[in-house]
Amino acid sequence: MTALAVETVLVQLANAGLNLSLAPAGGLAVAPARHLTADLRDLIRSSKPQLINWLAAANDAACHAPGSPGNPLDWKELAATYHAHHFSCPTCIAAGRGSQYGQRCGAGMALWLAYCQ
Repeated sequence: MTALAVETVLVQLANAGLNLSLAPAGGLAVAPARHLTADLRDLIRSSKPQLINWLAAANDAACHAPGSPGNPLDWKELAATYHAHHFSCPTCIAAGRGSQYGQRCGAGMALWLAYCQ
């Protein structure tokens, strides 16, 4: 499965109102579970290793996100920095849909707070 195919699966799950993340034990966590259908369960099972690899890589990238700009008054730079992270982080993308989908990752939250202050 290509990276594009994995992203297509993630978009399909997000459109169904689901947030997919890595479980602490190394598997996948899907929330809210009540939105899962048999077809979506099959989709997740059929691409589970690729989804885990993609999410792990995205989390690694989030940990190495660029820092906040030096001048806190430069909102354009703050916005660009936050958006660059947000659109590459599935956790932050899900959080942007609403609080029921979870919180931003640590790096995303720090960038969000710097941008919104």
